[in-house]
Amino acid sequence: MSFGTIIQGKWHKREYRVERLLGEGANGKVYLVRRGKQTYALKIGFDTVDHQSEVNALKALSKSNTSFRHYLLDVDDFHYQGRELPFCVMRYVKGQTMSDFVIQRGQDWVYIIGTNLLRKLVELHGQRYIFGDLKVENMLVSGYGDVELIDFGGVTPMGRSVKQFTVVYDRGYWGGGSRSADEAYDLFAFAVLLISGTATAAVRKQGLQQVLPQNRNVHTLLDMLHANKHLSHVEPVLRKALMGQYASSGEALAEWRKQSYPRPVLAARAMRGSMLKLCFAASLLLFGFTVYLFWPLP
Repeated sequence: MSFGTIIQGKWHKREYRVERLLGEGANGKVYLVRRGKQTYALKIGFDTVDHQSEVNALKALSKSNTSFRHYLLDVDDFHYQGRELPFCVMRYVKGQTMSDFVIQRGQDWVYIIGTNLLRKLVELHGQRYIFGDLKVENMLVSGYGDVELIDFGGVTPMGRSVKQFTVVYDRGYWGGGSRSADEAYDLFAFAVLLISGTATAAVRKQGLQQVLPQNRNVHTLLDMLHANKHLSHVEPVLRKALMGQYASSGEALAEWRKQSYPRPVLAARAMRGSMLKLCFAASLLLFGFTVYLFWPLP
């Protein structure tokens, strides 16, 4: 679908102008679109049943009292080249991958990003859903380590079989458990994401995608984790996530906060702020002392 294409909903009659392709997944294409002065993310589904399942989850999340509230904005169909295609319109999320973010800002940001990602999972799990296809490409980081999840095609109600996943983040692929939709499934992927996202591109390719079938086990991931110096502060948390030893994402978040505190980035900024305040106070005292010495007596 080219730049300038107008998508008009069959039922709601709202029009969206295509700006560019944002991405393509297993169950649809996502475009940046414009309606008036506002920009949105518009997803066209490949399969009606899969698309409706994703829309149902987004509707429930959009009505919740969480950061996902009002995430889904419109649902409709449209005619294109003789076919009727389903689409949904969501908030447009700006940001960059965690890998790019930490390359630009520094590896210490991993602790803040991890905190914010776990908060998202806690919210999602509280609504009785798991994300399912959690990976570096399906989350964006911006600002002060703020995290947004994108591509909800893998979101699955708890207790069912995970409907969409990427093999290197999948618990079953590594022999770490079943593909049942539970909180531990997302936490396993969270650990793999952190290991992958803090490694170089070469290490990610050789360390995860090229592991021989006979070596695909949790112990291989644990060895990678132990060798990753950037994750040393939170290794105990990620180790338990890989081993499926957390009862909930809330428990994992609580331990993550304890292990990653004091966060290096925050500590450094706090120290710089304290030094600036101290220097400012010293300069005021010096100025006052100078005025006292040289001010002419009456």
